[in-house]
Amino acid sequence: MKRRNLLSFLVLSFALLIGIANNGYSQWTLAGQVPVGTGTAYPSISVVDANIVWEADGVNTPIINRTTNGGLNWISVPTTGISMDVFCVWGIDANTAYVGNGGAAGGAGGNATFYKTTDGGTTWTPVGSTGGTAGFFNGIVFSKTVPTFGIAESDPPNGSGQAYYVSKTTDGGQTWTVTNPPGFSGAASAQNSIVVIDPMFYAWGNNVAASMIVTTDGGVTFNNRTAAGLTGTFTSGLAFKDDKLTGLIATSTSLPSVGRTTNGGVSWTPVNTGAGLTGYCTIKWIEGTNTCYISGNAGASGVIRKSTDGGLTWTTMTTSSLTGVTHMEFKRSGTSVYGYAVTANGAILKITETVTLVNQINSSVPDGYSLNQNYPNPFNPATKINFSIPRSSKVNLKIYDALGKEIETLVNENLQAGNYSVDFKAGADLTSGVYYYKIIADNFVSTRKMMLVK
Repeated sequence: MKRRNLLSFLVLSFALLIGIANNGYSQWTLAGQVPVGTGTAYPSISVVDANIVWEADGVNTPIINRTTNGGLNWISVPTTGISMDVFCVWGIDANTAYVGNGGAAGGAGGNATFYKTTDGGTTWTPVGSTGGTAGFFNGIVFSKTVPTFGIAESDPPNGSGQAYYVSKTTDGGQTWTVTNPPGFSGAASAQNSIVVIDPMFYAWGNNVAASMIVTTDGGVTFNNRTAAGLTGTFTSGLAFKDDKLTGLIATSTSLPSVGRTTNGGVSWTPVNTGAGLTGYCTIKWIEGTNTCYISGNAGASGVIRKSTDGGLTWTTMTTSSLTGVTHMEFKRSGTSVYGYAVTANGAILKITETVTLVNQINSSVPDGYSLNQNYPNPFNPATKINFSIPRSSKVNLKIYDALGKEIETLVNENLQAGNYSVDFKAGADLTSGVYYYKIIADNFVSTRKMMLVK
């Protein structure tokens, strides 16, 4: 067993934090309070968009809440048709969502079931059940890049080390197909440590130290990959960039240390996220970017940290004096990111940020720094800018108008050596004419001209 109700160290109350984080990032603000189950509750959250968010938890009885106005109001959702408490949730829209239970009261494991509603929770219909005596749905997760694909993942129904239960959909949840990935000695899985990049690559955390079960070929084969050097009884945080190579892993007690991989989990390098962050964690990666977030149970200045260089360096974000975050989730829309987090006592946090959509073309080390001509050029309204850096550098790339006024920052982060591409989309307020883009990376400075024609 590995679920959160086995963690005695989880802080269940508000705590006043001393000091304010000194950084330039946006900070998390309070976005409501929802009821949680009596006893030890481990709420989960799912973000549909800036305004629609689902939250679920419960101890011995299901509790589900939803907002459709960005947290101004939270509505208690009916749970008719759901038996036992729920431990994971995934929202599709304001009316459609999935939840999965823990197989028995209190998440003790059993014949676990996951459910779907299409009427805002008025009714819930069973989608699939694990059978056996040890099933527990750890997560129902859809791909952010291929949203028609998703999985519902459970502990091995017949006990640790036995075959897992995974139900897959390739048509947005209209139909589901059950598969039984092979078990690994002593292994079950961990709540909300599910990663789904696309139909080929998905993974989940284990209850055996810092390890994960991963497939890179759509479920034909599965591998158990371990991050040596991290202490802890089970994987609590797992996230991957959509290159399927760069990822982060942490256990229930490894913070502030996490493991970082650049080869899909074959090998891992320890990274220190900074003193003060401790306890159970969750990790999330914003698709199409180098931005990722990690939450802990407790922290000196805040319990969520952010990285904009793929997990190499981290900055603390203030969390409105709240601790005890049990889960967080994000939705990216263009360059805007909407994040929500939930604490053990039902407090909801939210944040809105702007991210840089930098794509690494390849990791081949170039001979020197370069800034290429944008293409297409002239353009309307979007164009692509490529650049290369021969070593790890702080990169700043900005757009200016013909008078030298700054229009937009495209890149402002640490990047590893390689060749990169970033998109620029002219806003409706920009008129036809000449614009400039300028890169600064270490001592390299270069400026090029481009033409917007509307």
